[in-house]
Amino acid sequence: MSRPRVAIVHPRLGFGGSEAAALWAVQALKGDYSVSLITSGTVDLERLNEYYGTRLDPREFPILLAPQPFGLASTQKFAALRGAFLLQFCRKVESEFDLIINTYGGPGGWNTPTIQLIADFAFMEDWRFKLHPELRNHRGWWYGDTLLRKAYLRLCRTIAPPIPDAWARMLVLANSHWTGRMLREHLSVEAGVLYPPVTVDTPEIPWEERENGFVWIGRVVPEKRLGIAIEILRTVRKHGHDVHLHILGGVDNSPYAKRTKQLCCENSDWIFLEGYVAGDQKKLLIARHRFGIHSRANEPFGLAVAEMVKAGCIVFVPNGGGQVEIVNHPALMYKDDDAAVRKIEAVLADSEMQESLRSHLSQGARRFSVENFTQGIRKAASEFLREEESCRKVSD
Repeated sequence: MSRPRVAIVHPRLGFGGSEAAALWAVQALKGDYSVSLITSGTVDLERLNEYYGTRLDPREFPILLAPQPFGLASTQKFAALRGAFLLQFCRKVESEFDLIINTYGGPGGWNTPTIQLIADFAFMEDWRFKLHPELRNHRGWWYGDTLLRKAYLRLCRTIAPPIPDAWARMLVLANSHWTGRMLREHLSVEAGVLYPPVTVDTPEIPWEERENGFVWIGRVVPEKRLGIAIEILRTVRKHGHDVHLHILGGVDNSPYAKRTKQLCCENSDWIFLEGYVAGDQKKLLIARHRFGIHSRANEPFGLAVAEMVKAGCIVFVPNGGGQVEIVNHPALMYKDDDAAVRKIEAVLADSEMQESLRSHLSQGARRFSVENFTQGIRKAASEFLREEESCRKVSD
């Protein structure tokens, strides 16, 4: 008896956060299903395995690359356009599969049974800018409500026209309860919750041997609001606390990134811009520090937050989004810069509070494991295929 054919779809396999779900879905399902990975651009499995902790062998499953116009596959820009060509390709090949698992974006709009993982709301233009107004503040000519932007999105819709009832045809899994509430309240879409896999396996370094500093993880882009984290810690330092900051994340050549690099250079005595870091170097950097800070507002989950927590750091986050489910403690959530400074200083000054928070975070971090994710995606695939088979028998 042939195994069910499953396609895992992800627009581009880089080194952000949502890719972890795609790669671990392949890892989880390739033993029981005939799995294919559909994506675009370059797929460097060796680096991806190192970064996300997977053990994928290209001989075990086919990788289908969606055709892209010349130059589009090699750039990180024009994500919506790349996604449109990916959807167009998926609609051409969907009949070859019994199940599609779409690990990023919104509903693809195909007839094959689909499990849709929601990682963020980039597929909803209005929501995206309400949740992250920084995008329009920094690149208003492109992200603004302009004729150019409207023409670009119209082109994307022409390449892969939206399907009106797409949500009703699929099983939706959100990456946090916050994401699930957003879907229910604004789209009337009911979603289960499947936390992403967090794969940090850091060295065990005793608390007293760790540096009294902070780690920040993420791409250096406007919506991550790195400048806010820097200003918060600058104020903490002015109040007499000798802390420093390591920034772990890719830095491009955008004007925003250039300004950030200049800011780091001006404060090089306590800010260390590490750039893209992976593998053992990343693990050691995190494990050697006591604290983490996150600055993106309305983060649907916050893989970087979960990585730092699992590494034993005490992490401070904005009070909104799915990231609050990771830290789950009022002492670690801030509504503005002043609140962040007060809460950080309170923790820095109280060793007993540090011990209590570490215990609290360690217990909560167990929810964000590879084991929980792989079990969840296997269960979802098995039950959804079984339900689809039952529906087909009834209709026949």
